[in-house]
Amino acid sequence: MDAHALLTSQGWRGTGNSLHPTKNSIGLSKPLLVSQKQNNLGLGKKQHKTSDMWWMNAFDNSLKGLDTTKQGQVVQTVTSGGLDMVAKGGAKWVGSKGGLYASFVRGECLSGTITPESNEGSEESPKQKRRKNETGGESEEERRAKKVAKRILREKEARAAEEVEGGGGRKETKEERRARKAAKRSLKAQEVVKEEQDTDEVEDHSVREPETKEQQKERKILKKLAREAEQKELEAQSEKAKKKKRRKE
Repeated sequence: MDAHALLTSQGWRGTGNSLHPTKNSIGLSKPLLVSQKQNNLGLGKKQHKTSDMWWMNAFDNSLKGLDTTKQGQVVQTVTSGGLDMVAKGGAKWVGSKGGLYASFVRGECLSGTITPESNEGSEESPKQKRRKNETGGESEEERRAKKVAKRILREKEARAAEEVEGGGGRKETKEERRARKAAKRSLKAQEVVKEEQDTDEVEDHSVREPETKEQQKERKILKKLAREAEQKELEAQSEKAKKKKRRKE
């Protein structure tokens, strides 16, 4: 292939010029120097015979050197074979001839392709276990009732603080009455659910875990709020009855 003629046909301006059509400052103006090998030195000087299976010859020599004594014991008579030399020195070359397979390199173990099966469906995650321990296996209704009870308690504390600051009482608003009735309904539903759970546990003879201090405190608060709600309702009913009597009079 004539490279000079090919480049000239493509628009090259000749020797000493770059491949750019107008400017020599863009691109290479001098040819790249490539070393060329003109002799055979270093190529094929040391010939390795890949067909020389030295390990087979070494095993054959070792097998031929096996002998039996008068007592019936097996004895090795060959002590300078290829296997002996590898076992003794672990030399790079085996014997005087050497060879391509004279030394071995220890490789890594191959890892398997089958991954162990994970029991994600059967075992619970630590987050689920922690959440279950914190809630104590409560249902959604119980948690909602607790939230409502806590909200009513906070409202009650805020109302008491306002009464202390203002020095007088005030009437209950519609929102407060609705919240109190909702809390009462949720507490009643919670008590019904608890009674059903207790009956189921008695029937199944299942052992229940002891309550923690926090659970006992919450249960006492809920009972107290339920009693207060009942008392308020009774007071409201008695006040209504008194008002009716006054109107009649």
